[in-house]
Amino acid sequence: MSGIPELLLAGVLSISPELALENTNIAGYDRAHLSTDYNRIRAELSLSHEQYSNLAATLIVDNETSYTTSPNELDNELSLYRAYGQYQGERHFWSIGKQRIPLGVGRIWNPIDVFNPVDVQAVETDERSGTDAIRYEYALSELSNLDLTIADGKAAIRLKGYLEYADIGLIVLQDNGNDRNWSWGADTSLDIIGWELEGRLPGTDIELRSEGGRLHNQETGEVFTEFILGAEYGFAHSLTLLGEYRFSDQNMTDQLAIQWSFQSGMLWTYQLLLLTDLEDNSVLIAPSVSYSLSDEMTLSAGGFIATGDESAAFPEAGNRCYLRWFLHF
Repeated sequence: MSGIPELLLAGVLSISPELALENTNIAGYDRAHLSTDYNRIRAELSLSHEQYSNLAATLIVDNETSYTTSPNELDNELSLYRAYGQYQGERHFWSIGKQRIPLGVGRIWNPIDVFNPVDVQAVETDERSGTDAIRYEYALSELSNLDLTIADGKAAIRLKGYLEYADIGLIVLQDNGNDRNWSWGADTSLDIIGWELEGRLPGTDIELRSEGGRLHNQETGEVFTEFILGAEYGFAHSLTLLGEYRFSDQNMTDQLAIQWSFQSGMLWTYQLLLLTDLEDNSVLIAPSVSYSLSDEMTLSAGGFIATGDESAAFPEAGNRCYLRWFLHF
């Protein structure tokens, strides 16, 4: 029996932990809250085992402090950002826990993402709260796979593969009483049959993408279509131009986005995003600039300037500016 504790101890010692810490501070100003300050300390722990390289676990915890001057409030919260375990085999992949579900190909809008869609009007568009879910992928071949995701009140099954010039995916989703910002309303139950398409225009370096679907309202029986069409091209000297168009016949949404990104040398990055609603003619302009202070530290500044009235897609009341400091250690 004395050998069992030794084996357990050897197994524990074979686990390789990796700890990463980040600090992000965003100071801002807007009409609603006047001055604001948001500070996040993030700790990420990754675990792997030298004998079981196909197994891994990740735990990400945030401590967030938010301050506003109108009303004068200070809040502090400890939250779980991600926590999941994964198995990666030759054909099978499992991921269980609070995680980011990779769904959709849109850069500005994600009409079929019922789990954690991008919010282009956020300061940190990459920040998306994890979803408690079980996700399974099966590799049908080297270039195609079938994946299934099950979460609380939500499910998705997708068949995706590469067909000569593009990645094409067919998706079936169900969202019961979803909490995302659908134009249907916050508590609408939906069935969706959709698609993903991403590839290069033959003979060029232009990347084309589309996602969308046919949405069925379970309560009323109404059926509508929502989709995006996008293109992206990288010019010489680190200049990238991206365009994306969004349409929904549920409320006749017509929106267009154009984004310019330019990297000047190794330290400076500039970005300008222009959003316009073709129905109410409101416009949102979001410029930003980022400077790399070191390999571990970045300073960014930007803002959101809108022209619409209170009922417009991009209301003037949402105007704000910010200064973001990021440190990785």
